[in-house]
Amino acid sequence: MIKQPQFLNERDVLGTRASNLQDKKLTTGVPELDAEIKEFSEKASTTFDPLYLQALITMGTVMARSDLPKHDYATMLRTVYEMLKADLVFAPYRHIRKIAIFGSARIRFGEPAYETALRFSREAAEHGYMVITGGGPGIMQACNEGAGKERSFGLNIKLPYEQHSNHVVKDIDRLVNFHYFFTRKLNFVSQSDAMVAFPGGFGTMDEVFETLTLIQTGKTPIYPIVLLDSPGKTFWLNWQTFINTELLDSGLISESDMDLIHITKSPEEAIEHIDLFYRIFHSYRIQNGLIIIRLNTAISQQWIERLQDEFSDIIQDQTLELRNALPEEDDEPLIMNLPRLVFKFNRTSYGRLRQFIDRINDYPGL
Repeated sequence: MIKQPQFLNERDVLGTRASNLQDKKLTTGVPELDAEIKEFSEKASTTFDPLYLQALITMGTVMARSDLPKHDYATMLRTVYEMLKADLVFAPYRHIRKIAIFGSARIRFGEPAYETALRFSREAAEHGYMVITGGGPGIMQACNEGAGKERSFGLNIKLPYEQHSNHVVKDIDRLVNFHYFFTRKLNFVSQSDAMVAFPGGFGTMDEVFETLTLIQTGKTPIYPIVLLDSPGKTFWLNWQTFINTELLDSGLISESDMDLIHITKSPEEAIEHIDLFYRIFHSYRIQNGLIIIRLNTAISQQWIERLQDEFSDIIQDQTLELRNALPEEDDEPLIMNLPRLVFKFNRTSYGRLRQFIDRINDYPGL
């Protein structure tokens, strides 16, 4: 069973911290209202920096005083409500690593993909993970069944057909119903530590490509993406052939981008791949031009020099250091004790950064 990390509460996908808000002009345009909002935010905020609440109320006030249609206001309110509802559901479980699951709602019990999904999710639960599915039928139901109620989340989407909550998650308090696809997908990415995709249609393709895009562009931290087929099936191998022929060979993506993906037909290999990613690597954070890679355990200076030599193309100033926590990380006190690898990252080659993390995990000194 995987050893759970010390702390995983900081899942800052969009990089929005209170310090960032200080640089923005938080104003309604009416000084008296600004003063009242500031006073109220300072009284009401018991956990977070009052700037967060001040920003939220100010934005709502600007909208309420604008000439925009009511539909826009309703969309904003519904978005905030859905994000709050999901965050409250996930908050008690953020110390546990989770795997986002994608796959077709149309695959039925007894089909090879269904059986593979059952096997995989049982393995995932045995290794200490929880699973996040769309909460519906097909692959989603298979993975909820395999993991069991206690280790399942369901992020359901309200559709006029096809999508209904499966029997595993329909009565648990870890089921969240979404109106918007974009808030649902944001939660899949922001709340998970790996993604596993099974065969699926447009929705599955959308989710796989969006996750890859977010990682490739640095909009969300790198994590394992596993495409899991069934023995004898070629769904993801055919997909890979298209990617290689039409994207890679045409120069539309970089060769290192393919290292963001792992394709297998073995549920056991899929879990092994995810476990290995977190063998030494814990997490990373980009701050003031530096990438701060937190490690579960220190590595030798000899291995650091090897990393610096192999990955000189992404290490600006050619300086890779083993350091303690930086002052900028004082908002994450529960992982301050972890050793860090720190360097100036070029922020363009996330496929190479994935290779860098893999080489960290190859460290033979344990």
